[in-house]
Amino acid sequence: MPRSLLSVFKTIVVSALAALLSQSAFAETAKITDVSGRTFEMEVPAKRVVLGLYFEDYWAIGGDAAMDKLVGISKAAWSDWRPANWQAYLKVRPSLDQIPDVGEVEVSTFSVEKLIALKPDVAILAEWQVNGIGGDFQRIVDAGIPVVVVDYHAQTEERHVASTRLIGKVIGAEDRAEKIAQEYETSIKEVRDRIEKAGQPRPSVYIELGSKGPEEQGPSYGDYMWGKIAEVAGGDNITKDVVRTWGPVAPEQVLASRPEVVMMAGSEWRKHPTGQLMGEGVTAAEALERLKDFTQRPGWSSLPAIENGRLHAVYQGASRTIMDYTSVQYFAKALYPDLFKDIDPQSNYLAFYERYLPIRPSGTFMTGLK
Repeated sequence: MPRSLLSVFKTIVVSALAALLSQSAFAETAKITDVSGRTFEMEVPAKRVVLGLYFEDYWAIGGDAAMDKLVGISKAAWSDWRPANWQAYLKVRPSLDQIPDVGEVEVSTFSVEKLIALKPDVAILAEWQVNGIGGDFQRIVDAGIPVVVVDYHAQTEERHVASTRLIGKVIGAEDRAEKIAQEYETSIKEVRDRIEKAGQPRPSVYIELGSKGPEEQGPSYGDYMWGKIAEVAGGDNITKDVVRTWGPVAPEQVLASRPEVVMMAGSEWRKHPTGQLMGEGVTAAEALERLKDFTQRPGWSSLPAIENGRLHAVYQGASRTIMDYTSVQYFAKALYPDLFKDIDPQSNYLAFYERYLPIRPSGTFMTGLK
């Protein structure tokens, strides 16, 4: 073999060996303790991932490289729950629509068989999804697939931070995960510190999922999701002792409690003709028009919140995510206007996308009647 060709051959071999050794050194067996308290070992970073929920959190933590790892998703939990948001991401990454669908737990289409057939290195599932799967969860584990349970639904600082770090550990994005987790912790601490320092009475607040519109009472929240956000933001949630997680309350309960602030949660659900519109593609005029209709509910005109113009709307998609510290900020500003005049929660929400995600949302995510 000519000397020049031999030299090229040696270079190729050395480069290939170096790359192989580098990959082997990077892969490691790690002990994982997920938010459910389960401890197990798995190889990280995972190369093949099935993701059940928290799609934006996963993308923000891992970037585009993390999306390349996806071999299965619960598609309806994204495309059906937040259709405009889904379409926005499809524009920047059309291949999302080609990721195999494992079904959706809430409507009983989730398929353990499909998940196992995809042969992922890991399945990252929300705790409520694992609870919904029930006994079939063990079938996934018995198939040798590690399941990492995460949870942004509980809306606790501990679980938000732990879930973020878990995702970062599993997909090899620990530095970015830590940065995002610390931003969350800093923002929550600032809200708590301001409220604690002011020492003001906790304003009463009622929160409702407004998909049913003014004609029918929608679910409210206990110490969970928006209810927990209200608590962190210094509010006295009027349904905390009536609802455990989420569910409807009697209209009379709201009237008797006379909340000082009312929050309606909405989304891009245009299929609901009178539901509270919020989110991607929703104009401020549309959001406020739907919100104003709730003031016409029987008895609501005499509520302190309505009398004093303290009826607000928030985006359902801006909860159950590491970026919902901005929703905490909005609640705090609605509850304590004088304490948070300098905070612009919606701008902070959009700035998160600027830092970590590939889309630039355009719509209404937090608003209120003046």
